[in-house]
Amino acid sequence: MKRHCRWWFLAGLCALCLAQPSLQASPVPPSPVSAGEGDFDSYLAGLREKALNGDADAAKQLVVHYEVSGNVPETSRWMNQYVSLTEKAADAGNVSAMLDLGKLFYTGSRLYPKNMEKARFWFTRAADSGNADAQYQTAAMISKGMGGLRDEALATSYYEKALHSWQKEAEAGDPKAALWVGLLYERKLVPGSSPEKSVPWLTRAAEHGNLTAQGLLGFKYRDGLGVPRDANWAVQWFEKAAQQKDLGAVMELGIMYRDGKYVPRDMEKARKWFEKGAEWKDPYSMAALADMLMEDSPSGEHAARALALYREAAAIGYAPAALKAAELLQNGKGGELDADEAYRLLRRVVDATGNPKGMYMLAQLYYARGDEAQGDSLMKASAQAAYLPAMNRMARLHLLPDSSLAWNPVLSYYYWSQAGELGDEGAASAASWLLWGSLAVLSLVIFLVVWRFHRFAVRRLAEQQKQEQAGSDDA
Repeated sequence: MKRHCRWWFLAGLCALCLAQPSLQASPVPPSPVSAGEGDFDSYLAGLREKALNGDADAAKQLVVHYEVSGNVPETSRWMNQYVSLTEKAADAGNVSAMLDLGKLFYTGSRLYPKNMEKARFWFTRAADSGNADAQYQTAAMISKGMGGLRDEALATSYYEKALHSWQKEAEAGDPKAALWVGLLYERKLVPGSSPEKSVPWLTRAAEHGNLTAQGLLGFKYRDGLGVPRDANWAVQWFEKAAQQKDLGAVMELGIMYRDGKYVPRDMEKARKWFEKGAEWKDPYSMAALADMLMEDSPSGEHAARALALYREAAAIGYAPAALKAAELLQNGKGGELDADEAYRLLRRVVDATGNPKGMYMLAQLYYARGDEAQGDSLMKASAQAAYLPAMNRMARLHLLPDSSLAWNPVLSYYYWSQAGELGDEGAASAASWLLWGSLAVLSLVIFLVVWRFHRFAVRRLAEQQKQEQAGSDDA
């Protein structure tokens, strides 16, 4: 789980950093400007008048208002007005309007479906007007063949244009532009790129408080990517990001001190960071803190708080926490014994994610309730997903004479041998014993059959010889 969560955070952080910059803003603002004092109807009337007189921003606000209120005809009317005004401004050379249209057609909406051809057209116009965000987005679309032909050489030229534009903005003091220069080098999107070249630009952005740059520098110093590996610098950059409530940085600090891989193990510091993450409602930090509480004292007040943390993380949607909460509720170690809540938690995890451990635990609950058909179905699904305890259980069930599953030593051997190949030495040993035991039994059966046939044949031969001798004496 540790490795999974660490990569989950790294992937999430990189996705945040490397998302196309031109798509970071919505084509429609999140909420209309407050009307302030006065009658709201008058405020709406004022917006309508402005929109009809050519104010695209007023049309945007009306779209938001009517969409939230569920008035589809009015939403459609003002959305069309917004697009019409924006197209007019774009045709007149307004670069921001070109970008807005590119975003609208790239992301799509209920009234305006995605249209990659139109998105690429407007992004390209904005790019050719010198906008760095549009240059990057145009390069990304051309590189992937979105909205037109794929052309790597042309894509590279637009990435280079974006690099030069952002370098100018960064040198003028824009930390976000410095971040993107660093990312272009980091992602090797321009000729001559390297992780080393990204460092000065990421550092410039991080020193001006850019959260993403701080997190990336934490990883670079931790893993030695383009810089000498230095855990102290990694901790410093992660701490700067954590001070801005970056939950991923908080989680990484907790993991580093808990595992002791990059810095000396310090459970007190690990707990401090996980406490901070839990306070800020990070589900991984909640679960990690609960794990530490259970290790310190698996009963009493610590276990009760651990159960509460697991429940809270599960409510946010963190499946591993839901499984642990269900386990505590099943065995009562968290101070509560509630099989029904355990069932609900497991059912949600299985239905949402198909988690094999969840299927295994849910199968056990069905067995306890006497529903062997549901239990067998879930246990089989868990085994087929290569969950080792379920594979071992299925192997045993196919050998038990009173099992709900048919007696089938071949399937038992299959499950144990597969589990053995996945590293379960006990299962490999069981498969070996079953194979050689079956061969021994088969050999014994064959021996007994041959032996009895031999005895029968000897008796028959003796009887025939006796009969022939008697006939000879009579003659």
